[in-house]
Amino acid sequence: MKRSVKDIPQLEAGSKPGDDLFKPKKKYPSFWKNLTNYITEFTENTSLHGVRYLGEKKRTVFEKICWTTIFAISLFLCIELILKTYQKWDNSPVIVSFAQSPTPVWQIPFPAVTICPEMKMRQRVFNYTDFYHRNLANNLTEEEAKQYSDASLVCDTHLFHHGGNLTNLETLDFLAKVAPQFEEVLMMCKWTNMNETCSNLYTTVLTEDGICFTFNMLDRDDIYTNEVYHNKDFLKHGHDRHGWTLEKGYLKDAGRNTFPRRALSSGSKAGLTLLLRAFEQDIDYICKGPVQGFKLLFHHPLEVPRMSTQYFRVPLNQEVIVNVKPDMITISEALRNYDPHRRQCYFSSERQLRYYKNYTQQNCEVECLTNFTLATCGCVAHHMPHTESTPICGSGNTICMAMAVHKLLAVQVDEGISSFHEGDDEIKEGKCNCLPACTSLTYNAETSQADFNWQALFRAYKSDLNEFPGIQMARVTIFFKEMQFITSERNELYGYTDFLANCGGLLGLFIGFSFLSVIETIYFVTLRLVCNVRRYGRHYWSGSPELVNNDAYDHKK
Repeated sequence: MKRSVKDIPQLEAGSKPGDDLFKPKKKYPSFWKNLTNYITEFTENTSLHGVRYLGEKKRTVFEKICWTTIFAISLFLCIELILKTYQKWDNSPVIVSFAQSPTPVWQIPFPAVTICPEMKMRQRVFNYTDFYHRNLANNLTEEEAKQYSDASLVCDTHLFHHGGNLTNLETLDFLAKVAPQFEEVLMMCKWTNMNETCSNLYTTVLTEDGICFTFNMLDRDDIYTNEVYHNKDFLKHGHDRHGWTLEKGYLKDAGRNTFPRRALSSGSKAGLTLLLRAFEQDIDYICKGPVQGFKLLFHHPLEVPRMSTQYFRVPLNQEVIVNVKPDMITISEALRNYDPHRRQCYFSSERQLRYYKNYTQQNCEVECLTNFTLATCGCVAHHMPHTESTPICGSGNTICMAMAVHKLLAVQVDEGISSFHEGDDEIKEGKCNCLPACTSLTYNAETSQADFNWQALFRAYKSDLNEFPGIQMARVTIFFKEMQFITSERNELYGYTDFLANCGGLLGLFIGFSFLSVIETIYFVTLRLVCNVRRYGRHYWSGSPELVNNDAYDHKK
């Protein structure tokens, strides 16, 4: 049989005479063959449970299907549990627990005590009842109508709301003039069982309830920013705070007599005693209704009082004993790196308010209400913080201001209900976004009262009651109930270490996965592959003996 030229093997380059020129041409494994062999080598050497049975060549198809199903189910359950762990870590990273040791009461300030008389104006100076009836009869001059309109700002909203929509800063001068005076209301003050002048303890403050008096509250320069305009000396007492902050408390070098004041112990002898006074001839029953006496509110020294939202009463001719129990929540520094909405609170450095130097939830809510009222009514209430150019609402906007409060609350509730129905576990704070402060301090009060028969006491001392015509008195004693209290603390429920440990436990339990398994996988797809190619040639990925023959070694050489 004749052979063609094509059938004659050609001399390879570099071959020497005598070489076997008729040796068959070497066949290299295909890409898919290399890939299959390499995957088989990986399954035989990996530390993952059950994977080795998927690549064994001696296993039947049925066995491989069974092990593939088992591995897939284990992987699915593992991923499902890891996702639930992540959701719990993401939604509830914080737990509030009790501190390991009690806190003595001298480490925190004595509560700021704000007192507001129910009597908003003295009838001897301005008879609101008379003006009310004269207004119904249209018998007021223009100046009297202006005074009646201004006075109605601190009375019940249903009485009069037909005055001007805007007013001026002279309104505050008028309200301060007709209001009960400081020296008339505070007859006697005793702090830590020592008599002191009330003017040294108390200062005047403007609230939504009119002119009030407050004890142990910081100076306005420590509360408000420079943007807030003040036209009177409200909350200006000049006491310097000695390094106290809500988050860090008192400085270590703060002495016993510091400001804000702190009680040295529990009990009535280490507290505050007040003798309050009102005059029957000055009481007006139309402005604020039939209940007369005083409103009392406790708050910490950095917080602005909101007398319309929470208070308790001190009736006339009654003695009220108030046992105070602090409630303080602190936070672990480990939570500082968390997003505020995950830990559900703000550090003071994370949220800067426009009108207040220090962030608290209540200060934030007051500022938000101020902005909302300005946007809704075009002005703000006389007691709200504002700039010098901000319009002040008159009695004509009384209904609008009341509706602004209602609308803002409705918006917050609607957003909260919406997020609840949508399955969003994150607490919504509406447009205000007023989360609690990470360190908060509140004062819970337990009260008891009894008849204060001061007339019998005066007669026993043979004092002439005619010297006190129409006088009504009330006495209040405020003190800490116990020497120590238990502080609550926000801590990590699931930290990064806890989350990784839980995930690692689940991965190890179901598929034997560990950190070294990740390194092992990376090694097989990078370093081992490169080393095999360099050692056995680019046509051979695996280093298994059955896959690398002597010709490959000869070819490499």
